[in-house]
Amino acid sequence: MPTAEELFTETFRRFNNNWNVISAIRQFLTVTGSIAPLAMQEYHAGQMEVLSANPDFRKIFGDVDKPMNTELANLLQNQVTQLVLSSASAAINAASLVFAQSIVDDAAWSYLEVCAIVDPAAWEGQIDDRKVSFKDLKAKSHEDVRAELIEARLQQISRESLLTKIDLLFKLCPPPNDFAPLKNYVYDRSRLEKIDNQRHNMIHENGFGTPLPTLEEDLGYLNKTAWFLMGLVNKKYCLMIGMRQYFNLQPASPQEVPPKS
Repeated sequence: MPTAEELFTETFRRFNNNWNVISAIRQFLTVTGSIAPLAMQEYHAGQMEVLSANPDFRKIFGDVDKPMNTELANLLQNQVTQLVLSSASAAINAASLVFAQSIVDDAAWSYLEVCAIVDPAAWEGQIDDRKVSFKDLKAKSHEDVRAELIEARLQQISRESLLTKIDLLFKLCPPPNDFAPLKNYVYDRSRLEKIDNQRHNMIHENGFGTPLPTLEEDLGYLNKTAWFLMGLVNKKYCLMIGMRQYFNLQPASPQEVPPKS
């Protein structure tokens, strides 16, 4: 089982690695924004040329025995190109939001795991009503029973909402009144709820074509929220990021370990 500090480091590393994918998606969309329409037009022009030579296709849009009207062919081609471009852009934007929310959700749950390792006693209020068999009480220590109940509670929380996870983090790691580890960021539960509702609508209500006018701002807010949650845990338990573990380096040799004062 990893130590609290090892899990803290791994959670932070995993978050940053996953978020790099979001950044890559957004950069790809920006860079290809001016190129994709031209490439797509050329691609669909080739497709239309093939279709125009098909008698069955000409029969639908004109006379099977005559060449297809050039103006109509261009109109169809442009319509298809615009539909593909708008659908692809909407899908990429939707995927960005869904993926970003899941990354923050994973970080929040993992930081709860960290809290459980470093301070299991703080979780007793979460497991007071859990039932334990008399057999387990006889065979296991108090600490072992508590650890199993906490693990069961963590598994339950993993299936609950991001807001539920963050609410519990705030209970376990209540921030001081002046806690502000990030510039231009204030934790806003209602804003996270709004973002999460957008994600829910896209997945469960066929809303992938829904416009997302504040997407870039929402992605930035989700990113800062994950950093804020890391700061909460760090402030409470003074955990440090293990840089060797973060960069997958080999353990320090005896010569590299600083002497104890």
